[in-house]
Amino acid sequence: MKTILLLLALSYMYPSVGQSPVNFTVYVKQFAHQEGKLRVALFNSEGKYLKEACREMGAEIDNLEVVSVTFEGLPSGEYAISIYHDENGNGQLDANFMGIPTEDYAFSNNAPSRFGPASYSDARIEVSTNNNTHTINLN
Repeated sequence: MKTILLLLALSYMYPSVGQSPVNFTVYVKQFAHQEGKLRVALFNSEGKYLKEACREMGAEIDNLEVVSVTFEGLPSGEYAISIYHDENGNGQLDANFMGIPTEDYAFSNNAPSRFGPASYSDARIEVSTNNNTHTINLN
């Protein structure tokens, strides 16, 4: 009985054993030009998807072939990624009068987004120490 109580106490003291933080790198390909910045947002739940990112980063586009962004110390788990090429640097995905984006964008898994954004289930990926990179092609 004492052994069980000791194990329970230790499990509460060290809840992250086996779930080490991950340095997660997103590689983005297929830029049309270098103007503006790349914007990358991570979402860790379907309820917050495209509403409230758990992490966000921007990066200069210094290479048309591939740009990388690394999120350091990311907890292992399920995420979805949205990216866009903020060509004019205004911090938002611009759209025309019909609501169709005028700047390039994409989602994790290169999930399709024909009539609106990709669904969370299509964009969902697993991040872990064994799966710590992901490549996305801009539309």
